[in-house]
Amino acid sequence: MKGAGSEKPKTWVICGRRITSGDIAAARRLAEEFAVAGRFRIALELAQHWHWRSGSGRWKQRAALAVLVALEKRGCLSLPAPLIVHGPVRNSGRDTPEVQARALEIGRLSDFRPFGWQRADSAERRRQWRELLARHHYLGAPGLVGAHLQYLVYSGRGELLGAVGWQSAVERLDCRDRLIGLHGRAEERMRFLEHAVNNVRFLILPWWRVPHLASALLAGSLACLQRDWPRHYGAPVWLVESFVDRTRFSGASYRAANWVALGWTRGYAKRQGQFLYHGQPKEVYVYVIEKRLRQILWQDPAQPRLTREFLLAQRPTGNPPPQTRSQSMSETLSSWAPKSSPHWELSAADLENVRQDLNEFTVLFHDAFGRIEPTELCDLYLQGLLSRANRKNAEAIALEISGPEKVRNLQRFVAEYEWDEPWMRQEHWKQAAQDLADEQGVWSIDASEFPKKGKHSVGVAPQYCGALGKTANCQSGVFLCYSSPKGHTLLDARLYLPQCWLEEASRERREKCRVPKEVSFRTKPELALELGARLWQSALFPGRWITCDASFGNNEAFLAQLPPDKWYLAEISCTRKVWLKNAPDYPHLQTDGGTVEQLVQEKNLLTWYARKITEGEKGPLVASFARVRVYLSPERTAASERTLLLRNNPDGQIKYALSNAPEETELSELVRVSGCRWPIERCFQEGKSELGLDHYEHRSWPAWHRHMRLVFLAHLFLLRLRMKYKKSPGLDATPGSSAAGMEPASSQAGAPLCPDLRSLSPTA
Repeated sequence: MKGAGSEKPKTWVICGRRITSGDIAAARRLAEEFAVAGRFRIALELAQHWHWRSGSGRWKQRAALAVLVALEKRGCLSLPAPLIVHGPVRNSGRDTPEVQARALEIGRLSDFRPFGWQRADSAERRRQWRELLARHHYLGAPGLVGAHLQYLVYSGRGELLGAVGWQSAVERLDCRDRLIGLHGRAEERMRFLEHAVNNVRFLILPWWRVPHLASALLAGSLACLQRDWPRHYGAPVWLVESFVDRTRFSGASYRAANWVALGWTRGYAKRQGQFLYHGQPKEVYVYVIEKRLRQILWQDPAQPRLTREFLLAQRPTGNPPPQTRSQSMSETLSSWAPKSSPHWELSAADLENVRQDLNEFTVLFHDAFGRIEPTELCDLYLQGLLSRANRKNAEAIALEISGPEKVRNLQRFVAEYEWDEPWMRQEHWKQAAQDLADEQGVWSIDASEFPKKGKHSVGVAPQYCGALGKTANCQSGVFLCYSSPKGHTLLDARLYLPQCWLEEASRERREKCRVPKEVSFRTKPELALELGARLWQSALFPGRWITCDASFGNNEAFLAQLPPDKWYLAEISCTRKVWLKNAPDYPHLQTDGGTVEQLVQEKNLLTWYARKITEGEKGPLVASFARVRVYLSPERTAASERTLLLRNNPDGQIKYALSNAPEETELSELVRVSGCRWPIERCFQEGKSELGLDHYEHRSWPAWHRHMRLVFLAHLFLLRLRMKYKKSPGLDATPGSSAAGMEPASSQAGAPLCPDLRSLSPTA
C-alpha cells in the first residue's frame, strides 16, 4: 500500500510483516552500518534486530533480504550492489575458444593427488566460481540463495580441476521423503531439512581426461562438506542428494562414489512460489552420512538404519527410461503431416522429405540453448507455426501437436527460458543471406500494429492502428525486410514503447513485463535506425536501396541519418511541399513551391510513362510513372535537392516518393525499387494470415521479440521449401523476375497461401 502522506506514518506489508516507519529507520541504519559486508549480512542483522525467526527457529534471513530489496525499490534506503547476480547464467551450449584451443590433459589419478579444496568465500572467488559454471556447465551458474557452500578444486600441482556447489536440500522430493517417512509430517520435515544438502553443481573442466577423477572429487567434496557445513550453519549433515539428467549422463561417477540411485523426480520446478511442470524427470542420487537418521529423527531405536542394502530395497520399479523426452519429440515430428499447396506439385516422396527438411532446419538454431528441453520446444513451436492450427499461440500449438502436458512448458519456453538471442539472430541472418543475398537487394522499413485489449501487455496503448484504420488500443512494432530477385523475408523487429510506458507511474508495469532497465523512449524512426545499423554493418546483405512508407519518409531527420552509402526511395504524404528545380513555365512552383499533389494538377508539367507491373489473371497490369527534380526548402540548396517519383496505380491511387539517388539514375531503376515496397507488406500478410505473427498471447518484452524471431524463422523455412520444390516458378512470381520488382496483381496478392506449406514469392 502507498504511504498516506506526512500526517500519518508510512507503513507497508511485505512478506507478511507490517513495516512501520521505525522499521524503515532501523533497516536504513543497518544498511549504512554493514554496507561493506554486503546485502546478506545486512539481512541477517535486520532479522536479528526484529527477532524474526522461522518455525524451526532459524533466522528469516531470506525474508529480511526481500524486505530490504522492496524498501530500496520504494526509495526508502540504498543497498550495496549484490556480490553476485541472482538467477542462473546459462551456458550457450557451444565450446568457448578457450576449450577449443586447449589440448586434452590425460593422466593418472595419482598424478593429481592430493586435491586442494578452496572455499569461494570472497567476492573474487565467488565471481570465478560463477564464471566457470557459466562457461562450462550445461545448466550455467545457479542463483544460490539461503545456506550454500561453493568450492574450487585444484590438483596437487596447483592446476584448477573444477568446481562444486552445495545448497539446502529441496523441500519436497517424493522418493526421498518416502525413504525418511516425511509425508504429512511438517515438523519432522523441517527438522530433517536442516541436516540435508543438495549437490546443486558438479563440474570438471572439459579438458581433463583422467580415469576415476569424478568419483574421487565427489568423495573429497563430501569430506569438505561435513567439515564446513556445521561450522557455518550449526547443523551436521545427515544426507546429501543430487539430480542427474540421464539424457546427458549415465550417473556412473556417483555410483562409483557409493551414492545410491533412489528414484526419479516428477519433472516439476518451483518458480515464484509455484510448482510448474517442465517435463524433465531426473534420476535422484543420495548419499547417507548418518545411517541412524530415522532413529534420531523419530527418536525410535526400532527404526531401520539407512544402509546401502536398505536403500537399494526402496527403489521403486517402473522408472521412466532415460531417453523418454527425445523419443517423444521424435514421435511428434514423425506425426507432423504438412499439407502441400496445389501449385507445388509435390510427390509422396517430397511430402515425406519435408519432415526431414524441417528437422535439418531447426538443428541449425539449437546452439542458442544450453539444454535439451528448449531445443525440443523450439522444434515444437516452429512445427506449430507451420501447422494447420487455426491459432498459433503457445497453448494452441501444444494442444494441436503434442498435448496438454506441453502447454505450460511451451509458454515458459517463449517467456522465461534462457536463450542466446544475439547468437540466434546472427545465425538467422547468415542463413537468410545464403538464400537471398543479391546485388539488387532492397531494404524495406515499416511498422505494423497488433490490436490488444486491456493495459497489461507490454507496449499496449491507444495509438494509430493500421490494421483497424483508426486510433485504438494496440501494440506497434518496427520491422526490417530484405528483398531481392530470389525472394523476401523479415530480418528483425523491435517493439515500440509509447512515452506513457516510460513514465514513473508505469514502472510496475515495466517490471511485470520484464522490460530491460536500459530501454529508453525511442521514436519509430529511431528504432528503425538502430535495427538497420546492425544489419548494414554486418555486410551480409548487398544492396544500396532503402524504402519506407510515409510515416518514415516524412521524417527528414530520419532520412538524413541513413548510411551515406545508401540511396532511399521514401514515400511521402500528398501534402508535402516542394520547390521545382527547373520549370521556367511554372515560375510560381519554383519560387513559392507547392504540394506534390498540386504538381499532378498542373497541366503538361509531368511526363508519364506506362510500365508493366505484373501479369494478372486477365493480362498484364500496368501503372504510370513520372519523375521531376525538386528542392525540399525555398533556399534551393544542393543538399536539399531530390528526385520526386510519382506512381499512378491501376486503381487510380497516386503514390509519391522522394529519392536522394543521383539525378542521372535511370527511371527503370526507380520503377524497380518502387515495386520493392511491396515485399514487406506481403511478409505482414503472410505472417499474420498463415504463420501466426499476431496470434501471440504473451505479455512480456522477451516473449514478444522471441515470437517474432520464430515467425521469421518459419517464414525463411517456407522460402527454402518453395525454392526446393516449386516446379513452375511463373505461377506466383512477382515482377522482380521480369519487370524489375513491381507489386503482384491484386487478385494474386489477396489469395490465401497454403495452410501448411505456403507458397512464397521467389522474387521481390
